[in-house]
Amino acid sequence: MNIKNTFIIGMKSLAKNKMRTALTSIGVIIGVSSVIIMIGIGSSARVAVKDKVYNFGTNAIALQVQTQTNKFTTQDIKNIQKAFPQIQYITPLVFKKKNLAKHKGRNIQTMLYGVNNDYFKMKNWPLAGGRYFTEYEILAYQKVAIIGSTVARELFQNFNPEGRVILVNDVPFRVIGTLMEQGTAFSGRDFDNVVITPYTTAVMRVLGSMKEFHEIYVAPYSETLVDDTVKKLSNYYYRVNSITPDRYNSLKVVTSKEKLKMAEYISKTLAILLAGIASISLFVGGVGIMNIMLVSVSERTREIGIRMAIGAKGRDILMQFLIESVMLSSLGGITGILIGLGLYYIIAVIVEWPFIFSLASILVSFVFASSVGIMFGFYPARKAAQLNPIDALRHE
Repeated sequence: MNIKNTFIIGMKSLAKNKMRTALTSIGVIIGVSSVIIMIGIGSSARVAVKDKVYNFGTNAIALQVQTQTNKFTTQDIKNIQKAFPQIQYITPLVFKKKNLAKHKGRNIQTMLYGVNNDYFKMKNWPLAGGRYFTEYEILAYQKVAIIGSTVARELFQNFNPEGRVILVNDVPFRVIGTLMEQGTAFSGRDFDNVVITPYTTAVMRVLGSMKEFHEIYVAPYSETLVDDTVKKLSNYYYRVNSITPDRYNSLKVVTSKEKLKMAEYISKTLAILLAGIASISLFVGGVGIMNIMLVSVSERTREIGIRMAIGAKGRDILMQFLIESVMLSSLGGITGILIGLGLYYIIAVIVEWPFIFSLASILVSFVFASSVGIMFGFYPARKAAQLNPIDALRHE
């Protein structure tokens, strides 16, 4: 058997029925392009998820008191800084979700945060303009604010907000800086719709509490120190507040590692689900190939009989139809890969996710498409190979 001639015969056979070949390949094209798109979106989503999670801080640890007693104090911050040298940054975190910020007839509902300057370092959140808080402004409860880009855009449009006064819940704040844009969370929350003040100011002048706060953010010098730091800080909190083991759930600890693990689990689960849905299209495409190949065997029965009569063996006929089936699915696979990459790129641009070119996903998709041709083409090819030459010659 001459493989080259078999390929040529297969190509001529497919070219003879261009419309049927194109229609048969559609199922494989849709399946392969879907696989490429889903794998690409899954990869892009994982990168985007990491970026969003790391807005929390790569080494960040959030300690949240779940009760109305035993809250953190300013003294706790000082004690923790002295007791744990592995801690690089530490800040109280006080916040209020719904606040009305106003400036000259313009207003916006925004989040209010009270922190110190370590908060910005921990989150790697640089300024677009202006400056951070001074030590005096923090100690003296000064009414100054650093605002996110959304607040700056809504209240000031194209004007520079630095030095101007905004009202937050009717309390005047002088804007001393604006933050670089961070974007939105997958939940839709706008990271840039924030007004950030010194935590002392937020506690005393806005929230009206007594120098206590439910939450602190901490970041050790290295990711490898996160677990050890969590253990030591938890022990410190329970010891200082004389909390017994049966009440250890009064402190909730959240780390970037946990957030990332959860986000990656969700993205992987979705990727598997979407790939499973895409594979259904490949299965449907395979059934279409089997159907067309069976029709082809029926149409070319006399041709098969002639070839057998002049010396072709069953395995030659089997190989001929199997190669045609693989060529049909491979053609669909290549087209599907090109369409899939194109659509994936368009989607990535629209949603502003990174475009990640994966050679492995392309090879897997092509092999999968070729395998579909072998699996679903084998039965028609075997049926052709088992034809009786005399009966085949009599076929009209």
